[in-house]
Amino acid sequence: MAGSIRHVLRCAELVLDDQRAWKWLALALHSALQGACVCHLTTTAAPVGAVTPRNAGEWRTYFEDLRMKPGLKPPSTRLMSLPDLLKAVRKPNSAGDRSNPRGIALSDTELAWLRRFHDTIRNQFTHFEPMGWSVEVSGMPGLARLCARIIGDVSEIGWAFRHKDRCWRASLERDLHELASSHW
Repeated sequence: MAGSIRHVLRCAELVLDDQRAWKWLALALHSALQGACVCHLTTTAAPVGAVTPRNAGEWRTYFEDLRMKPGLKPPSTRLMSLPDLLKAVRKPNSAGDRSNPRGIALSDTELAWLRRFHDTIRNQFTHFEPMGWSVEVSGMPGLARLCARIIGDVSEIGWAFRHKDRCWRASLERDLHELASSHW
C-alpha cells in the first residue's frame, strides 16, 4: 500500500513528459486505496473481514475444521471489489478489531465517484477491451486528495497498520500529505 502511494507520486512527475504514465498513476492510486481498505477490515482471522461474505464463511469453516484436520488445504481468497470494500469501511466498527465506533467518513457522492473510477478507469486499464482510450484526467488531483484522506483516516484509526513502526508511519504521513496537496 505504501509502495503504491510512492508510485503515484513518482508517476505524477512522469505525466508531465509522458501522458501514458496516467495509466500507472491511476492503477497505483487504486492499489493504494484498496490496500488500505483491506488492512483496515481484516480481522485477526485473516483474510476474514476483507473477503466476500461467501468466502468469509469458507474461511471460518476452514479454521474450525483445521482443529481436527491439521493438513487441510485453505480455501482461495476472494477479496471484495473496491466499491464493496469502501461500503464496508463506511460502517461503524469496521476496523478489524471493531474499535472505530464511527466508520470511515465517505459520502454517497464520494463513493459514487470512486465506483466510477473503479468501474471505468481501473477496469479498462486492467481488462483490455479492443478499443481506443481517451481518459479525462482533470479530476485526478481531486481523486488523489480523496484517496489520501481515506487512507489517512484508516491510518489514524490505528488497526490497519498496527504492526508498522514509527518511521514507517511518519513516511506514510509525509507521502499522504504530498498526495493530498497534488495539483498535477
